[in-house]
Amino acid sequence: MNKLNELTISIGRNKFYPFFCILCVTLAFLYTDPFTQFNLRYTASYIGAFCGLLCVILLAKRKNMGNVLGMFAVVAECCANVLGGNIGAGLPPVYYFCSHIYGLFTWQKNLDNHKNVKVRSLNETAFLYALIFLIVAAFFNIYLTNEIGATNTSYQLMANCFIFGLGVVAQLLLMLRYYFNWYLWVILNVLVIGLNIYTDNIIIATQYLIYLFNAIYGICEWKRSEQEA
Repeated sequence: MNKLNELTISIGRNKFYPFFCILCVTLAFLYTDPFTQFNLRYTASYIGAFCGLLCVILLAKRKNMGNVLGMFAVVAECCANVLGGNIGAGLPPVYYFCSHIYGLFTWQKNLDNHKNVKVRSLNETAFLYALIFLIVAAFFNIYLTNEIGATNTSYQLMANCFIFGLGVVAQLLLMLRYYFNWYLWVILNVLVIGLNIYTDNIIIATQYLIYLFNAIYGICEWKRSEQEA
């Protein structure tokens, strides 16, 4: 397990890692043949993926600049998901935008000597609150989807509920600097990948496949930092 953690950290810290990620989503965008038939959803997805990948890589590295790029990414991702009818995946970015503003200032106040954010451990009380928040958010998504009148299959609705709930809680824990947030991102990324394959958005699916690895890298990087602290 230690060797696997070291390999993950080694890949995540490699200077070519961000370029590889951008190349993957660019190839996914070109796969949609954008020069033959323009598709607004796919174009918004690509812009969001480009900014979003740089954002999560920087956040996993505990760099505050990730919050700035995150604000650009979530606007584009919100538009792309709403255009695809994925209300549960489209609503969290609105919340993410506001949380990145909060994170930008609170992270700046909690940097170590290397300009990396200080990591916190999640206690039992905070975990309980996070679980309650997750359940409330999931039911809120069901209500909102019905009110908006979005057409979802039962699979879409169920996946969107968990995506919405997990996204809200994981982002909150991320901005509060708890390393446990990355475990929730792993689960969420798996759900988003499946949902976007189901709704035929290869760009977002590719983006979140990279997010999945990055979340695993975030676990290793943040946990090491917490242990060293």
